[in-house]
Amino acid sequence: MTGRAALLGLLLICVAADAEKMSEVMRKPSCPNMKEIVACPLNLAPVCGSDGNTYANECTLCAQRQITKMDILITKEESC
Repeated sequence: MTGRAALLGLLLICVAADAEKMSEVMRKPSCPNMKEIVACPLNLAPVCGSDGNTYANECTLCAQRQITKMDILITKEESC
């Protein structure tokens, strides 16, 4: 019984650590409070969206959020 409790405890620790890591990774993009994004800068700073697409930069992800009305988050600061 003690072995099962220890195993369950380790499992819970691993799951909690993984959930904490995921919450650090996904974040909301810094989109301006504008009705429409007119143009984005041409700098290449790829971000991976929660929709599985790679965007050239955070601004292009924001533009896609406005077009699709989807809550696309940034999953990592690089290509998907």
